[in-house]
Amino acid sequence: MGDDYSLDLTVHVPASEWAFNQRRLAYLETLLLRIVRERHKIQEWYDAGELAALRLPGLPPSRAGITRKATLGNWRRAIAKSGTGRRYTYHVASLPARTFDAIIARILDLPAMVAETDRLFDLPSPPSPPASVPENTAPVWVLPLMRLMKGEAQGNLGRAWQALPDHLPRGMALPTVKEAAEILINLGLA
Repeated sequence: MGDDYSLDLTVHVPASEWAFNQRRLAYLETLLLRIVRERHKIQEWYDAGELAALRLPGLPPSRAGITRKATLGNWRRAIAKSGTGRRYTYHVASLPARTFDAIIARILDLPAMVAETDRLFDLPSPPSPPASVPENTAPVWVLPLMRLMKGEAQGNLGRAWQALPDHLPRGMALPTVKEAAEILINLGLA
């Protein structure tokens, strides 16, 4: 045989399947550590009741809520037979990231994460706001008001004021008429 023959062994795997198997591998590696410590308590599939009893972060507190979340999240599931019939069990690698990480932490007997993040990060202080705004700085609403006065309101301040809310960014609050009048007078615009 010469160099003319080659064999392409490329395999295409969907990204979601690859990610699932990567998470499953991380879980199984963690389980191996647990096996060394305790040969019982090894579980890869959980039903909604078991997950609710574990009270894990990222999951609703009820069985029904977990079942709804599993259905919406398209979690990998299997049917398990029980004394009362059938129930779904969900694979641990299908759980939300926070929940998955919490299960890993429990297997490794890591302490629970606490909300004290100040000691975890050494971030610089945010820049302080400017000391003061110059007197001749106009509020955000003044320029759109002046454009309305020159345009569609044709110099009528009352009509421009009524149309102004439609020309401002969302969530922008208007001052009272008295405050607006004082600002326009101070800026020499009225």
